[in-house]
Formats: sequence, C-alpha cells, structure tokens
Amino acid sequence: MMQDRTVGSISRAPRRAGVFLAAAALVSCWSSFAAAEQFVVVDETYEHTPDMPDSHYRVEPRAGTPSNWKSPIDYTTGTAYMHLEVYTKPTDTPTRFQACFEAQPTYACVGQAPAYTTVGVYDWATKFSDFWSPPGTAVDWSLGSGKIALILKDTQNGKPSADNVGAETAALYMPTKIRFVVTIVSEGSTYVPPAPAEMDAGVPEDAGAGSSTGAGGSGSGGNGGSGGDPVNIHPTNDSGCSFSMGNGATQGAWLLLAAPALLAMRSRRKRAR
Repeated sequence: MMQDRTVGSISRAPRRAGVFLAAAALVSCWSSFAAAEQFVVVDETYEHTPDMPDSHYRVEPRAGTPSNWKSPIDYTTGTAYMHLEVYTKPTDTPTRFQACFEAQPTYACVGQAPAYTTVGVYDWATKFSDFWSPPGTAVDWSLGSGKIALILKDTQNGKPSADNVGAETAALYMPTKIRFVVTIVSEGSTYVPPAPAEMDAGVPEDAGAGSSTGAGGSGSGGNGGSGGDPVNIHPTNDSGCSFSMGNGATQGAWLLLAAPALLAMRSRRKRAR
C-alpha cells in the first residue's frame, strides 16, 4: 500500500505543477494587461505639404479608439504620449508639431514638440490636465474625439503654410515626411511606446540620427468640429497574452478562469494529507 501511495503521489505531481503553471500564467497575463490600459488614437505616416490649409492635416481616430474616454476607464486623468519620426526636412529651420482633438463641444490640444532642426525621433508627453482649450471651454471626453488635427508650427506658435506666410517662407518647413503617433494612457498604467516603422527606400539612412525628448508646452491650434463615433474595443496589449483586460467585466472573467485552477490545487492538497 505504501508503494501505491508513493506512485500515486508521483503521478499527481506533474498535474499539480501543470495547474500551478496555468494559474501563474493567468495571473501574469492579468498583471500585464492591468499595466497596459492605453490606446493609440493616431498612427499616421504622411507628407506635410505647404498647400495644406492653415498647416493642418486631419485624420480620423484610429480603429479601436474608445467612444467614451471616461468610462469604463477614465483616461482623462492620464497622459497623452506623442511620438514623432521625422524622415525628411527641407531646411534646418526650427520646427514644432502639435495634435489637437476636435471634440465636443470644443477642442483640446496637447503640448508642442520640442523644437527640432533635423530629421530624427522626438518624444514628449502632456497630461490631460495640461491640454489647451479655448478659455472658458472644456471638452466632454465621455463623447470621445472627432478628427485629430496634426499641425506643423514654427517656434512662435505660428502655422507656416503657404496660405498664411507665402510660398517662400513655407518652403523652409515643408514638404516634410513624418510619422506621428499619439497614445492615450490611463493614470497609473505603463506607457508602451510604438514599434519603429519600416522606413521607405527614399528615406535618408540617418533619419533616426537626431533624437530628443521633452515634456511639451501648450499652445493653441485647430478648429472646433466633430467627427464620427469610432468603434470601441479594449486597450492595446503588447504582453504576449491573447486576451484583453480593457474593463472590469473582462478582469472578472479572468478571475473566473483562474478560480477553478486554484481550487483544484487546494482540493488536491487536502486529499494528499
């Protein structure tokens, strides 16, 4: 009998280990998702040209952008992270970029990029509390955002498009090929930067030579307006787990999945005593 119990104990060991590993994997995935409550609202590669009216280039929110930025996750207590890859630039004239959310009933702008004079990669961030909106107005973030204006500026908050400053001055800034990424991250979550884009054959090999980071300043820009209501899905996850933890209901589902594994471990321990 002692031999049988020993064999049984040995045969149960792999199962216990398997249950433990499954539970650990679930907990690990849950932790990863909890730290990745973010979404990419803009990821646009394009050429900003002198003929763009008021130096604005407007894009729709990216697929996957929540329709409500306050619930079930309140992103408005968090931060917008901007990532700018400058592939081509006509001159070394100091240049800045800014994004403005054309929302309801007004608009809100993130801080401007640190002034740059060459191609390269530039990152900065702006808390929602530091967004700029016209005095006396505020965005209703429960309605999400309409189009987002990507705005090329000079260092004096001017917009040097040809219709504003003439073709000769505009040519100091444009055309310029860029990639602009805006990621919205909830308070307490860890920002996951975008993966570098594959550059086209025509982009200079030293396109990433100049790199800079900055907190970003505030400034006006963009016109009020509205856009379509984008489809709501869960936040981005780059943890390698195949499910998303975008809201409380999904987190509850993960707990339900983990519970049987944990209970099974406990039951087997009791029977072994």
